[in-house]
Formats: sequence, C-alpha cells, structure tokens
Amino acid sequence: MSKARLETLSDGVFAIAITLLVLTISAPTDYRDLGAQLIAKWPSLAAYVVSFFVVGVMWLNHHSVFANFARVDRPLYYLNLAVLLTVVLVPYPTGILGEALRRDQGTTVAALAYSGLMAVQSYCWAALWLYASAGRRLLGDSFPEAGRRPATLAFTSGTVLYTLTIGVAFVSAGACLVVHALLALYYAIDPLSRRAQPSE
Repeated sequence: MSKARLETLSDGVFAIAITLLVLTISAPTDYRDLGAQLIAKWPSLAAYVVSFFVVGVMWLNHHSVFANFARVDRPLYYLNLAVLLTVVLVPYPTGILGEALRRDQGTTVAALAYSGLMAVQSYCWAALWLYASAGRRLLGDSFPEAGRRPATLAFTSGTVLYTLTIGVAFVSAGACLVVHALLALYYAIDPLSRRAQPSE
C-alpha cells in the first residue's frame, strides 16, 4: 500500500478536524450587550485553544512517526484510521466542555467525555506504534534499534497519563483542561517521535 496516499488522507483529516474546532464557539445571541457576551465565551475559547494545540501537535508527531516507517500495510492502514476517527471527533467534546464550563453545568460529565476521547486516542496511537515496531515490522533500516524500546515506553506511558486525566475530570473540569494543555505542551517540546529519530 502507498504510504504517501495514507499520509495524504491523514493530512486532510487533521486539517478538517482542526478547522472544525472554531465551530465549537457559538455566535453571540444578544448584540445589545456584545462585550459581555464575548467575555462570557472565554471557556469555549479556552477549550478551543487547547484542542487546537492538541490536534496540531498530533499532526506534527504523526508526520514524524510515519517518517520512520519504510512502508505501510493493510493492518497499519486500519490502525491509522482508528487514530483519525478519534481526531475527527475532537471538536464534539471540545464544544461540550467549553459550553459546560461557561454554564457551570454538567462540567464533570463534559470533562469525562473529553478525557475519555483523549485516552482512547492514546490507545490507538500506542496500538499503531506497537504493531509497526514489533519485530521491526515496518520500521526503516535507518531507525536505530536502541531507540525502539524508549519509543515504545513513551507510547505506552502516554496511555497511562491520559487515562489518569479521567480521574482529574472527577475533581475539576477546569483542572482537567489545564492538564490536557500541559500534556500537549510536553509532546510539543519533547514529542514521542524524538525518541524514534533515525540515526544520522
């Protein structure tokens, strides 16, 4: 199967998902007090910014990780579809969480939905990496064997971190959003793919 075609599809899905995020911020309903209306929407804006950053970092890491694959096969294609399925869904819980925070209603359930999706997403990423790297099934020759175990540890530990955010959701929806922002920042500064760089 063509790796280029898979990456083209993935790029398109990431682009659509990150664009749809802006629709999670609803338009004002009362223009007589527009300033107050816009200020009141700050929770939706905060959820939008975090999710925009999350999807952007995922796109960057997706590109970096696939650069280490010499080829792709049908099972990897389906695993990648699972990742994309979760990416496309990000705008939905983002809108719910932002609105719940704005209304101060249903915040726990909204944060659980958001964290639950991110946890499932981390499982999909881990499954994709574990399949591709097991026995160096799809890894390129330039990928250092010494880097395979640290990269695998990074992917699997991510599932633990994102699962823990479900517990944070029970404590505070606002704190949950902050934790997701910090996790995205971590993966932006020290992405998983950095542990999987091919040798020079």
